Amino acid sequence: MITYYTQSGESLADLCNEMQLENPEYLREYHNQNCLLSERFEGDLAQGMKLYIPSTSEILKLNKKIRDNNQSFYDFPAKGKFPFDFKFWEGTYQITQTTCSDDIILSKYENKVRLDLEGIKNGYYHFLFSAFDFRKNEDISDSKLDTLAKMCIEVIYPIRYIIDRDGKLIDIALTKKTEDMFSEMNFIKNFFPDQYSSDYIEKMKDIVESSEIISQKFKNTLFNSFMFGEFYRTQLGNWVTSNVYYDFYPWIFDAQPIRFEFQNILLSKDIVDDERVKIQQKGSSIDSRNLEGLHFIDSRFNEKTDIEKKPIDCEHFAEYIFNRENLSLYKIEAGFQYFGHENIRREDILLERITDNY
Repeated sequence: MITYYTQSGESLADLCNEMQLENPEYLREYHNQNCLLSERFEGDLAQGMKLYIPSTSEILKLNKKIRDNNQSFYDFPAKGKFPFDFKFWEGTYQITQTTCSDDIILSKYENKVRLDLEGIKNGYYHFLFSAFDFRKNEDISDSKLDTLAKMCIEVIYPIRYIIDRDGKLIDIALTKKTEDMFSEMNFIKNFFPDQYSSDYIEKMKDIVESSEIISQKFKNTLFNSFMFGEFYRTQLGNWVTSNVYYDFYPWIFDAQPIRFEFQNILLSKDIVDDERVKIQQKGSSIDSRNLEGLHFIDSRFNEKTDIEKKPIDCEHFAEYIFNRENLSLYKIEAGFQYFGHENIRREDILLERITDNY
């Protein structure tokens, strides 16, 4: 048993997190069982309060008791890794992405995404992916260019996602024959007879002819990064924090994905019977490229490359929320901040399941 004097602003939950005790009520109970009658308390802590806290060996015994009673405020996975089953990723998702500059909203984009589980072949999940209901600033655009783009992309969908057992996106492939897509795109020309539209459609044909371009264009999306990134393959290390890991996220439009150093934090439940599992993801850029370099088409991160002048300075924060029963994805809220020379640019994204298949 250890005697401790509380600091300003400390709570029972804060202390339990520091000492790795899985339920704050057990800390209060421990103190009340070992203190004088006049030192007992029922609420939270006050500054300068004398508190009796358990030793390391006592904490281990208390945690065992907490788990035996199913009263832990943490859902620790076996061997430190959550057993995500990616067949539960099937469903419809709403994506809302907002761009801000110094807290002024510049734009807001929304769309829906559908993942249909086609089957499991040779140990890989096959999903059919499609996107629809695109909106900008809460309006459906009816401009000629947007209508043309929408009609062309609908020709391509659905595309096939091939995912391994660990949730890694292995490949993206078209599901329709090239000649059939060409035929549909040629038909679209009847509605857009001008030269610009014809050139646009021909460029789309060039894209669908190249499996490499298709894979690259569809892989480098925030949706794929959040749904199939390294986050899902990272183990918890000591207590509630994960091992450090690295991944790329394409936060900046029309630029190469940025390399981040990440760490995850398993959050405590709001209540013991909480139906959700919450995990925070925090990352800082370790990319050697600057903003201009990220916009080069052939730009690639290389650890051996010298750091460019003024490499990009940015941060990433996300909270993943899963259904506790089967660890199916419920919602992801994420933000990105880029500290430029004159202002702070922020991107916020909300990815939320809007159908509950499981």
